[in-house]
Amino acid sequence: MYGKILVAFGEEDPLNQKVLSEATAIAAADHGVLNLLHVLLPAEAGLPDTGYVTADGINATAKVEAFRLYLEQWQGWRQQNQQSLGEQVNQLQAQGCTAEWSQAVGDAGRQICRVAKDWSADVIVLGRHQRSGIQEILLGSVSNYVMHHASCSVLIVQNVEAASA
Repeated sequence: MYGKILVAFGEEDPLNQKVLSEATAIAAADHGVLNLLHVLLPAEAGLPDTGYVTADGINATAKVEAFRLYLEQWQGWRQQNQQSLGEQVNQLQAQGCTAEWSQAVGDAGRQICRVAKDWSADVIVLGRHQRSGIQEILLGSVSNYVMHHASCSVLIVQNVEAASA
């Protein structure tokens, strides 16, 4: 029933293991393929403001240097995430699961939906943060966006302890 399972991970989220556990159970039942997805959001990684121009029209050296440093950090962050995803895939394959990984850049909800559509996923499995009220309005809800825009089924995993706290 669910041959292609897209597993969307958040930033070092304690819920990631529970999300992976649920996805692995689905894959085992249907001999499905897992695609572990992590979406990088540049703004959260500290993108410096490079639009500063001095009175004579020349970009300030400090801004150029800040952007160069940011690019180095970005590459390191991207490679670290790729390595982590690769290690998780290797562990899953050692357990007999068929798995691969992918990484996207941009708005998490939109990228999850795009990857799911492009990969022809049968189901998306992702976690849900317990944001509510003004926090959800300001920060948005990736799971809510995916639930309303995905081209396939969506399984939302939430931490029961966090929900009752």
